Amino acid sequence: MEFDLNPNEFEATAKAVMQACAAAEPEGRAALLAEAGLIGVSVDESVGGLGLPLDFAVPVLAAAGDGLLGFPLIDAMLISRAFAGVDTALAEAVVSGDSVVTIAWQGVAEDCVVGAAAMGDKAEHVLMFRADGSAVLARTGNGVQAEPMASLDIDAPEARFVLNGPIDGVQLSADAVETLRSDAMVMRSAFVRGSAERCLTLAVDYAQERSQFGKLLSANQVIRHRLSRDKLATETMRNALTRALTLVPGGDVEMARQTCWLATAAAGISVAESAIQVFGGMGFTWEVPLHRHLRQIRTQAQAGSYAEQTEALGLWMIETSKNPWYGEIANVV
Repeated sequence: MEFDLNPNEFEATAKAVMQACAAAEPEGRAALLAEAGLIGVSVDESVGGLGLPLDFAVPVLAAAGDGLLGFPLIDAMLISRAFAGVDTALAEAVVSGDSVVTIAWQGVAEDCVVGAAAMGDKAEHVLMFRADGSAVLARTGNGVQAEPMASLDIDAPEARFVLNGPIDGVQLSADAVETLRSDAMVMRSAFVRGSAERCLTLAVDYAQERSQFGKLLSANQVIRHRLSRDKLATETMRNALTRALTLVPGGDVEMARQTCWLATAAAGISVAESAIQVFGGMGFTWEVPLHRHLRQIRTQAQAGSYAEQTEALGLWMIETSKNPWYGEIANVV
C-alpha cells in the first residue's frame, strides 16, 4: 500500500504532545497521546489506529525519548498492534487511551514473579511472557499484584508482579510474541535515538555558552572532537533505523533490526555519558536532565536484553564464521 504521508510530518505534532504530557500527571498522559493519534499511529484501523507502517512510529518515539515522556508508550503501541486481531475491544481501549497497559520484560509467568514493567502500579493490564515463548495479557488485581522494585527510570518507575494462582487472560501465540519483540527493537532504537540527540543538543549548547579560563568550552579541541564523535553516533543511529525498516531483496530483516538495536543501545549510553562529561559536575544535577536521559536509556537497554543479545550475537558470529582465526576461540570452554 502506498502512503502520501511522510513519517517526518508527525515530528512536530509529537514534540508538541510530549511537551503537554510533561506538564500532565502520569495518569493523564494516555489521553493526550491518544487524542493526537500517537498510540495508534502504526496500529490497524479496525481498532481505531491510523494503520500506518512501523516507520511512522519512529518520529513519535524519538520525540518521546527527547521529551522524557514518563509513560510506557512503547508497551502501549506493541500491545495494541499485537492484539488488534486477537481482542478488538482491548486494543481499542489502549489506542483510545482508556486503558493503561504495560509489559513485564523480565521473567516468565511460570516463576510467579515478573518484573521491569513500566508504570506497573498504574496499569490495568500487564503482558507476561511464558516459558514456551507465548504470552498472556492479564488484568492487574488480586491474582496479579504489583509491587515496587528498584528502577533506574525515575520518570516511568518500574514494578514487578507477584502472581498468586492461575493467570486468566488473553493469550498471545509464540509467533506473535516473536513479532512483538522484533517490533520492540525498532521502537526502542527510535526512543533511545531521540534521547541521545537531546543529550547531544544540550552538550553542544552548553559548550558554546560556557567559558572557562577566558575561553569557551567549544574552543577546546578535545571538546570539539568529543561532540563530533557523538554527532556521528547519532547520525549512525538514524541510518541504522532506516536500514532496519527498509526491505532489501534477499536481506535479513531480523539481523538488521537486532544490529540496529544493539548498536543504538551502546551508542545511546555513550552519548549520554559524554554529554554529562561536557557539563562536568553540573551534568549530575536536577537542573540539567542528562542523568534522567541516561537512566531511561539504560532502562530501555535492560528491558531490551541488550547485554544478553550482544553476547549471543557475538557467539553466533564466531560459531558461524569461516575465519580460521576463530578456530581456537570456538574450542575454548
